[in-house]
Amino acid sequence: MIRALLALVLWSVVGTAFAHSMNTAQWRLSQRDAQTWSSQLRLPEDIEGELLTLHPRWPADCTRLDAPRTQPTSNGSVLNWTLRCPDGLVGELALDGFSARLPDAVLQFEPLGAAPRHVVLSATRPAWTISAVPEPPPVAHYFPLGVEHILRGPDHLLFVLGLWALWRRSGRGASTLVGTLTAFTIAHSITLAGAALGGWQLPVAAVEACIAASILLLAVELATGERGIASRAPARVAFAFGLLHGFGFAGALAQTGLPDGARAWALAAFNLGVEAGQLLFVLALVALAAMARPALRYATVALTVYGAAAAYWLIERSAGVFAG
Repeated sequence: MIRALLALVLWSVVGTAFAHSMNTAQWRLSQRDAQTWSSQLRLPEDIEGELLTLHPRWPADCTRLDAPRTQPTSNGSVLNWTLRCPDGLVGELALDGFSARLPDAVLQFEPLGAAPRHVVLSATRPAWTISAVPEPPPVAHYFPLGVEHILRGPDHLLFVLGLWALWRRSGRGASTLVGTLTAFTIAHSITLAGAALGGWQLPVAAVEACIAASILLLAVELATGERGIASRAPARVAFAFGLLHGFGFAGALAQTGLPDGARAWALAAFNLGVEAGQLLFVLALVALAAMARPALRYATVALTVYGAAAAYWLIERSAGVFAG
């Protein structure tokens, strides 16, 4: 079990820069006037830092007025250019190059004087024909996005891992673990909804630093064996830091956006995906603990790497707070 947990911590260190990224792209087309459209293609990086690419296609009578301008982001790049369509943007829009590493993209189509439309493009459906009949918002697309985000978010998983490890050490019943995880779920659901629907904001760098501090707090208690606040009141600690983790989830969701007309439903689907991924992770931990023989000689190494990852994140992200 400890070997497996050590592997998770080591993977988390490798994936530090990608804690809140999701391998989904976004292509946004916004109409400026009768003939001109602004095009913005957001592309993510994979866990190794390689930019994943897609190749956009548009109707033949539209021409690109300028070369794509690349704008680097924290976990990818955004390509900007302008399209001119003398007869209007009519026909087919497509993205080529989908793969297992980049399985889909959200096309956000924003004509003047009409409601924006959201369409999911993928290898099985790389093209969309523009029509006057709006399609239903792709609410179901946001559930797997939520699952992917939590499972690709090493800082969130390490926080849950720390809560689970403290529970195991305490010898308390399953109700304590359920109560702790429920408190974490309620808290991050509140701030995720507030940020996505109500415009709640906190400085991103400060939120990221506090998330790292939450992991470091658990690491210190696990390493020292003392019954600190996280051991005495795990549900309260999970709730308090869960509020901050919710802002982290919201930052990832902002990369994709929510479909107008179904924002609440899409948000609910994303949040359910987050909870499903979290539950899968906890069930995996429980299964490992039940099946594997503990290798106690690795416990010190695992705790050291766990704490070192949290301390590294805290220093790195705190530097970002002061730099900003």
